[in-house]
Amino acid sequence: MPTVWADEEEVTFTDDIPVDPSSVYELLMGALSEQGRAVVKFIVDGEDSLEKGSFPEKYEKIEAFSLSHDELTFRLVIEAMNHLSSTHTHLAAYSQNILSIAWSEVFKRMDEFIQKIQPFADLIDNLVPYVSTYDPPWKEAFEAISKEQSDMLGGILRAFEHGSPAMLSSELSDGFMPVFNKSRKLFETEIIPFLKDKVDSKAS
Repeated sequence: MPTVWADEEEVTFTDDIPVDPSSVYELLMGALSEQGRAVVKFIVDGEDSLEKGSFPEKYEKIEAFSLSHDELTFRLVIEAMNHLSSTHTHLAAYSQNILSIAWSEVFKRMDEFIQKIQPFADLIDNLVPYVSTYDPPWKEAFEAISKEQSDMLGGILRAFEHGSPAMLSSELSDGFMPVFNKSRKLFETEIIPFLKDKVDSKAS
């Protein structure tokens, strides 16, 4: 008889137990979401289906592990902020170099540049569902930064489209980097302490 466990407790189903792991996953996600939690590991007979990116057709034992939305968001933010720790230095150097090297070289290194700012854009995007769902006290400040960040990325894209080193340098130094610094301050002074308090209060 197949068994399903969630956070080390066996799950009982009101109807017949689903025969395929994907259905179990959907049911657990729905039930846990109502509790403000999300599945982060879904181990089917010893293999994590989420890590693998696919579900098998059948199972003997499923072990699901979840985190609260607060803790999941907290971990995501800390990981992203650590990853972004040297981004400002790199971008400052990049904005200076743009004016002294050939545009063809700048254009060839566009992917490298995108890789430097992508984690910041991803961090903002990934936080949007949490903000809209839980309405934290820093919601208004975050939404303002989210809009500014989107506008700045549009300006950077236009600079590349126009092939203008001066425009790109200006968009970076006068637009994107101030927004980046403002957002980093918001994360450090409001968002991270708020999430840490939420996680600590649930752990105690």
